[in-house]
Amino acid sequence: MTDKTKKALLIFALFAVIIAAAAIAGKGHFYDLRLFRSGDGWGYDIAVKGNVLIHQPFMPAVEGEIPFPDKMTARKTARLVIKKMKNREIPSVTREDIRRIVGE
Repeated sequence: MTDKTKKALLIFALFAVIIAAAAIAGKGHFYDLRLFRSGDGWGYDIAVKGNVLIHQPFMPAVEGEIPFPDKMTARKTARLVIKKMKNREIPSVTREDIRRIVGE
């Protein structure tokens, strides 16, 4: 076997390992985030394969039914929830989380 053939086989094997690792890593849940108008503000849905898991028309952990003031805060909160779900944590949001997101 020539050096050129060995290099080609090594590159092919490395490429196959990278493809396999990407396929294994991609088997997790794919979360779909959708923002929507809610009253005079915004809310969000988080879905997996078209099934809505979380429908959040109001800011969680805040007294009263107060929607998110803008798309950005709704999106940041939803991304925090998705991050917790991916880390297999309880996807709850605290009052402090909301203060931090709204105050950014």
